[in-house]
Amino acid sequence: ILPLVLSMSLPMMLSMLVNSLYNIVDSYFVAQISEQAMTALSLVYPLQLLETAIAVGFGIGINAAAAFYLGAGERKNANDVVTSGTLLSIVHGIVLTLFSIGFARYFVGMFTNVVAITFEKIFQAEGRMKVSMISMLCGCVVNIILDPMLIFGIGFFPKMGIAGAALATGIGQVIPLVVYI
Repeated sequence: ILPLVLSMSLPMMLSMLVNSLYNIVDSYFVAQISEQAMTALSLVYPLQLLETAIAVGFGIGINAAAAFYLGAGERKNANDVVTSGTLLSIVHGIVLTLFSIGFARYFVGMFTNVVAITFEKIFQAEGRMKVSMISMLCGCVVNIILDPMLIFGIGFFPKMGIAGAALATGIGQVIPLVVYI
């Protein structure tokens, strides 16, 4: 049992750590811009956590149902659950995006994060924890590289300040979705 627990939990723990690094990395670079930029980032972070919590709820529900059917050897039902859950996750992402456009501009662009979290839970249901870990690492590394380049205008990138941090984070959150697909 111990090897199974470790093979399932260690990649998940690393993925969660990497997910936390987005805010830490952004905070490090954004704090160098101004106190106001850091305040803005601090205000947005709880909203990101709320969005992530909702997406994780969808993903865990899909994960549990798919794992149940896979354990029972009912692959077709597992595929149906994943398909339905993914469609519901996409609808959730669209609704969240529309809400964001109308009420909370910081939520715009979170759609890809919702779908990526859904894929993360689907791969976990299949016991493919390393795929989740690798996709999250790819996104985090891209964010770490792009943050200073887009914030401070390094290389051929224009100096964008806090908008650069937001763009780097957005791109970093799209990368896991691309890796999953």
